[in-house]
Amino acid sequence: MVVTIFRDVTGLGREIRLARKGRGWSQADLARLAGTDPRQISRIETAAHEPKLSLLLAVIAALDLDLGLVHRQGRSERAARPRPEDIF
Repeated sequence: MVVTIFRDVTGLGREIRLARKGRGWSQADLARLAGTDPRQISRIETAAHEPKLSLLLAVIAALDLDLGLVHRQGRSERAARPRPEDIF
């Protein structure tokens, strides 16, 4: 299993484009499978806007990929967990 970590939408969009092209799909093909418009796929791939999480999850599912959350290396579990006063 390969894990790729993204810190911005540009890298994520680039990876989605590579996955789509690797399957030989057009943006229209991916849009149809994800239940969206091809323009949305273009915007995601070029980082023209930050998509809603629901759309991003639909695109990732259509590509048969997984999205995970990973603790950053070098941080203890306690340090990685936000304190209530940091949230509110």
